[in-house]
This record gives sequence, structure tokens and C-alpha cells, in this order.
Amino acid sequence: MSALLKDKSKPVDFSEKTFLVIDDIIGVRSSMRITISTFGGVKIDMAANAADAINKVEHRVYDIILCDYVLGDAKDGQQLLEELKRRRMIKNSTIFMMVTAERTYERVVSAVELAPDDYLIKPFSGEVLRVRLERLIRKKEFLAPVYDLMEKQELRGAVRACDDRLKIAGPYLLDLMRIKGEMLLMLSDFSGASQIYQHILAMREIPWARMGLSKTQFFQENFQGAVEGFEQIVNEHPNYMAAYDWLAKSYTALGDEVAAQRVLQEAVAKSPRTLHRQKDLGEVAYHNEDLDVAQSAFESVLEFGKYSSFAEPEDFANLSRVFLDQGEYGQALTVMSNARKNFENSDAVMLHAAVMESMIFEKTGDKEAAQKAYKEAQTLFENSRSKPDSLALDMVRACYQHGDVAAGEKIAQNLVKNNHDNTAVLKRTEQMFHRMGMHDRGKELIHSSSREVIALNNRAVKLAQAGDLKGSVELLMQAADQLSNNNVVVLNATHAILTYLGQSGWDERLSETVKEYLGIIKKRDPENKKFLILSSLYKDLGTKFGVKVA
Repeated sequence: MSALLKDKSKPVDFSEKTFLVIDDIIGVRSSMRITISTFGGVKIDMAANAADAINKVEHRVYDIILCDYVLGDAKDGQQLLEELKRRRMIKNSTIFMMVTAERTYERVVSAVELAPDDYLIKPFSGEVLRVRLERLIRKKEFLAPVYDLMEKQELRGAVRACDDRLKIAGPYLLDLMRIKGEMLLMLSDFSGASQIYQHILAMREIPWARMGLSKTQFFQENFQGAVEGFEQIVNEHPNYMAAYDWLAKSYTALGDEVAAQRVLQEAVAKSPRTLHRQKDLGEVAYHNEDLDVAQSAFESVLEFGKYSSFAEPEDFANLSRVFLDQGEYGQALTVMSNARKNFENSDAVMLHAAVMESMIFEKTGDKEAAQKAYKEAQTLFENSRSKPDSLALDMVRACYQHGDVAAGEKIAQNLVKNNHDNTAVLKRTEQMFHRMGMHDRGKELIHSSSREVIALNNRAVKLAQAGDLKGSVELLMQAADQLSNNNVVVLNATHAILTYLGQSGWDERLSETVKEYLGIIKKRDPENKKFLILSSLYKDLGTKFGVKVA
């Protein structure tokens, strides 16, 4: 049996541990410092709110974070934890314990996807805190081999480490099974992940296991099965907020955006301060032409975004666009004016503002101001490296509104080519053309542009099947260079290069190209399943050929 499981008597040296205490009341922070010091803790930092805590975490790695659930500002302890985890600001080895006087918190923590390691109900003694922390430290130490590989994104190695630990899992059986299921999902091993979640559910109904099983169905495009699974979670655990998000995604995948909007409205009624959910609701409602709901959602994004690092310039453009469509031109201009104030000296805001103002002034009849804004938008758009899909669609609309059809078509074609497999973007593009009274032209443009990318991929596949793997690689690399915003094309090129390297031997130039392509995807979509698989394969090939890869 593992020494870690045998030796539970060895005391933890808390003097070596770094602590962060987060509480909005100064007296409580002081009291917690004294409590921690009673069992040897000396490296203790304090934060008065979520923003202060994020700043501290950005500059120091903490072993233990003790956070009050009610922080007195716009973000509670649970929302802070979710932001820290989604931004990968804390390691899996960090202990995050929620401290609260809310006896109802047990209901909250049982129905969240990103849960703390433990929680304590006030009041409690220093001895109770010490015992709970020691127990968590031992669990983290037992799981350390798995966590280390996860941090390095060596996912296959992490799965193997889970299997090794499962032989001696003891009280950590469910922890290991949960981690293994998550790793298999990230590796797109949906069959393996499904088996694990079904095994757990056969023992007892656990919300996160039902969640995992429903995700496997979603990724396998069994969207109806996914809907049924997520609905079960929502019905049995109405505070499990992540299930609402996935249920809405599943309805969207089925083409039922009305149902998706209904689910998201239920979710924001329960948890209104979650930015990504309000954004999703606004986008779905706008697509459904429910402008009142879209307006309310985007206004909430701006209100709650004041306290979040996730606030973006396009949040203002989203609301301005709704006002534009409602004919509320003064309010549309005011929103973009506020954007300039909130993001001073931001090139992104200048671009969004110029695009929106070019359309708004055109509608108000101020041709001179509209033309000036449009010229500014053209220059900024051409020079911008970051062009979110919503911005590109706004730019297309502005081009057509100003009679610049050729420029509008070119931007629309590039948008479609870079998102040829993204159903949501294609639907939004089609709807935009429909709103401009050009539905047939929009469908034709989307079809022809998508077909170009598909034909190119098909040519590369045929070359590979004919044995010309090098020719396939070169063709896909050309495509990736031309369509660097298309995740599918970039990942296909990466996969082809890695396959070629595996068969033909290591090539430093191609290795650097793989590194560049993976860096592009990591910056844009770090949770992309194929990206994670290819990152792991790249490292495996490096090991095979005795080359260290970053």
C-alpha cells in the first residue's frame, strides 16, 4: 500500500505553506491570521475582495486559499473560484477552501461544476481547520503525480497515472475516476469516458458523473441524448448552473434556439452575475430577434462586467447593435461613447466604435460623419490582428450599408472560410444577410466559400491516401497560412505534419511549424479537444526521437 495512505500520523509543517485569506471584513482577516498561526502558519497574505485576490494570485503561487463565500462586492467566493480556475490562475495542487456562515452553502456546493476542495461553516476552531487542511494536503499529495502531468498537458500520461493510483485509491477512488473521466474527454476518448461515468452512476447518482456522461453524448453528436441528460440534472439539481449552459448548447446543436433561449433565461434568473451566460443569452435572443431580451442581457453584461476581467470591447458593440436595430440611434451612440471612456487608448474599442458609428450616422442621415467613421473603420479593420466574428459581421454590414459591396463580400468570404464548420457563425452570417434583404446571396456566398475549404481538405486527404504524405502536408500548410483563423485547417495541418514526422523522422523546420500552429490554437481555444490531443502527440514524438519540445 502507498506510503502516503499508510503514514497519516506525520504532521504537516504549515510554516512552509503559503496562505491567502480572502474576506471583506478586516477583523475577520485578522482573526483568521491568528487562527492559522496557532498551527504554525506564518506565510499569510490578505485580500479584501475578489479583485484584490486575483491581483495577489497573479504575483504569487499559494498552497492554501481560504475564501469567504460572501465578499461584499459584485463577485462572491464561488464566482471568484470559477474565474481563477477558468483562467488557470491556480494549480490543481492548490487547496481552495470556502469559509462561510451560510448554512445553505452545502446546497450550493453540491450543485456546482467547479467546486472548492472543501468548505467550513463558521464558527470553527483552529484545530478543526488544521485537521481539515491536513486531510486535503494528504489527498493532494496522493494525486500529485497525476496533477504534475496535467500541468504539463501530458494527458495520456495523466490517464496512466490515474490507473496506477486507482490500484491503491482507498478514499480517493471517486477523485481519481473524476479526473480520469475529464482527461479522457479532453483526449476525445468518449467511449472510455462514457464507461467511467456509467460505472460511477451504477454505484450512485452523482451530478458531476451525469454531467460527464451527457458531455460524451454531446461530443458524439447524440444531441437528443445530451438534452435528456442535462435536463435530468437541471430537474434534480436546479442550482447546478453549468448544466443549463450545456443544455442550451445541446438545444442549439439540435437547431432549437428558442428552447436554448428559454433555458438560458431560467439560468440567468437564478445566477444573473455570470458574464458568459448573459452573453450567450444576448446572442441567442438577438438571433431569435427578441431584441428586448437581448438588450436586457447585454445591459447586464456591461453592468456586471465592471467587476470582471472578462469584460470586452465587443460587449458594448453588442448592446449598440441592438439599439441600432431598435431605431434607438442616440442610445446606440451613447453606448459606444461609454466604450471609449471605459477602454481608453484601446485599438479594439476604436475599431468597434468606428464600425458601429459608421452605421448609426448613416441611419441618422449624417452622411459626412458616417463616411468619416467608415473610412476610419476600414483602416483599423485592415490593420487589426484580432477580428472577432461579431466584429467581422458588423464590418460586412457596414460595407454593404455604404455601398462597398466588393469589400463586404471579401470579408464575408474570409469569415466563412475561417469558420466553415462552425454552425453558429454560419447561421449568424446567413441571418445578417437576411436582415439586409439579401438572403439568397448570403446562402450562395456561404455555400461557395465553405465548399472551397472542404475541397482543399479533400485534396489533401486524397494525396495522403495515395501515399504522397509530403504533398498533403505542403498543401495543408499553404491552407493554414492563408486561413490561420480556421482552427480546423490549422489543426489538420498540424496533424498531417505530426503523422509525417512519425513516419519519416524528425525535421526541425516542420517541428517549429507545429509549435507555431499549436501556439495559435492555444491562444485562441486552449480547451480545444484536438489541440490537446495533438499537443500530447507532439511531446510523445519528441520523446521518441530524443528531442525536448516545449
